[in-house]
Amino acid sequence: MCADKSQAVNLAQDRRKRVILDAARTLFIEKGFEQTSLDMIIARTGGSRRNIYDLFGNKEGLFEAVMKDQLGRILSGTHVPKSAEDGVSIQSQLEAIGTEFLMGLLQPTVLRTLRQFIVAAGERPDLGQQAYAAGPAVLYERLETYFSALVAEGKLDLPDVEVASRALTEMIKGGLELKAMMTGDYEVSTKQIRRQVSKAVLLFLHGALPR
Repeated sequence: MCADKSQAVNLAQDRRKRVILDAARTLFIEKGFEQTSLDMIIARTGGSRRNIYDLFGNKEGLFEAVMKDQLGRILSGTHVPKSAEDGVSIQSQLEAIGTEFLMGLLQPTVLRTLRQFIVAAGERPDLGQQAYAAGPAVLYERLETYFSALVAEGKLDLPDVEVASRALTEMIKGGLELKAMMTGDYEVSTKQIRRQVSKAVLLFLHGALPR
């Protein structure tokens, strides 16, 4: 009985947290971090400041949680195997990784949130460091593990898997993220994404496959 009650409380808290995160993300995008107040968020979600303090600490903690939530969605949708998969070529694996990653990254809500986060991180470098650790660093580590396995199997020739993971990620983005964030033009088709990823992977493998 106690376990059921505890589970119900946790579920209600998770739902409440999601409502606050979604409302806060929308307001941060619309008004920016500085111009968004806790009262504005409460007006959309109900509840009280105590709810936000208990769940996120303060406005900075809530902003950080919004950013980590967005990064988490990208990473959860990007499957990076730990080694080569039977019957699947390295090219196909890398194209799948790149497509999943880029489609997640180029979602308009993600890009708009990133724009606001970059502005705020200029004043709060610690926010930027935490976001880097929760997002890019995780992806790089997964790619490094994958590349290390392929190198050990003699399937890739990479003298530095750390550099390779970062290089491939930037090649996959190919300026699409930067262009969208600087121009506000978030319309990137799936066809464009697949073409970009395919070209990036082919170029990467041209220098990485054993001769």
